[in-house]
Amino acid sequence: MLISIKRTKLNEAEELWKIQKRSFEEDLAKYKDKTNPGNESLERLKQKIEKSLYFTIYHDDNIIGGVEVRQRSDTHYRLNRIYIEPSFQNKGFGFQTIKLVEKQFPKALVWDLDTPHLSYKNHHLYEKLGYKRVGEQKVSDSLTLVEYLKGQPRGDNK
Repeated sequence: MLISIKRTKLNEAEELWKIQKRSFEEDLAKYKDKTNPGNESLERLKQKIEKSLYFTIYHDDNIIGGVEVRQRSDTHYRLNRIYIEPSFQNKGFGFQTIKLVEKQFPKALVWDLDTPHLSYKNHHLYEKLGYKRVGEQKVSDSLTLVEYLKGQPRGDNK
């Protein structure tokens, strides 16, 4: 059940795009949100792969998902997106992936992310990994994003 992550190659974009569309299909139907990753074009995904910290998730050398990380500062990173092929979900791969991603950035003191308010399995996963709920952002009448934070900036002794 071991997985690995590697920086995404541009030639993996189409396969990742298809997995991303399947992974976010349920949320798209539920929230009808225009910003849903399921609506993202292949060209936009290719741009992100070229310009951001994008990782491909592998299981037995097969691509099962992707992760987009954004660097906010030298010590603050954002887990902007994680998605796993639906048939591989709820098997611990998300947990393993996030641990592997965090290890890629040893100088990171703070991580943040958000997830839909009705995505209770995501809430459980992030809280299990040490993320704390810190706020909410209403996107539309049907979608509110729950904001999570892990770690503390240097000098913040709260």
